[in-house]
Amino acid sequence: MDKNAIIKQLQDAIDQLKRENELLKGRIRELEAKLAMHDNAHTPPSLKRGGKRKKDQDAGEGKKPGQKKGHKGVTRPPAKPDRQVEVM
Repeated sequence: MDKNAIIKQLQDAIDQLKRENELLKGRIRELEAKLAMHDNAHTPPSLKRGGKRKKDQDAGEGKKPGQKKGHKGVTRPPAKPDRQVEVM
């Protein structure tokens, strides 16, 4: 093959890929519009799209985990022994 034939073949391939790319971009816009349509105030959280929450947001807006200061602890009373074993 000569140079001109190869160049023509490559140019045709590029043109075809550009057309396909434009079709795919249009399809993406169409699908994104469809997704945006389903995202409103009445959409349940399971159907809403978006990123996941960060762990910092789940902590409760800056609250520290655990009991509050001054909280009286609750523990189980020690069990009474039911038998004694003598050890030398």
